[in-house]
Amino acid sequence: MSLAARLGGADRVARLRESAGRRFRALGPVGVAGITLALFAVSFDLSGNRALLDEAEGLQQETRALHRRLRQPAPVAVPERRQLEHFHAGFPEAAALSGLLERVHGHALARGVEVDKAEYRSAVDAGSPLERISLELPARAPYGALRAWIGDVLAGMPEVALEHLALQRPAIDVAVVEARVRFVIFVRRGP
Repeated sequence: MSLAARLGGADRVARLRESAGRRFRALGPVGVAGITLALFAVSFDLSGNRALLDEAEGLQQETRALHRRLRQPAPVAVPERRQLEHFHAGFPEAAALSGLLERVHGHALARGVEVDKAEYRSAVDAGSPLERISLELPARAPYGALRAWIGDVLAGMPEVALEHLALQRPAIDVAVVEARVRFVIFVRRGP
């Protein structure tokens, strides 16, 4: 069935068109622009707010999930003494010291750093199961290699700390730097 038949005939459709045309001409360009903007606003409201509604729904679901998590019982706190014991257990045992020293020297070798005889000193930390081994190393290499070696040791060996670093260049035109590096290695004492 055609539009004209549904509205009651061709005459009626023609009258509606003529009436709408007169009204649009009476409104002028400003009125037509206003109606166009109103239609755009309605269509934007129907389609554009869907994303905002979806986002609001997602935030509400997240809020509900957080409320459920808050209602759960809090985890049992580990006593500080137990945390400290766990921390100390992460350090290597004193028996592993020779392997740790080999790793320090291996990092130097990999970066082309010459390391002379090392001096070792051991000290026990009072009130702690840790032993502190000071390792004084005279070394020679270009500055970049020294820096990379120290970085490798500190990044790869969390039980090692850099305590002291002294650099000396014999002359400005010499690429090789002489260094005194003092590492501290922390190990667990035996029972």
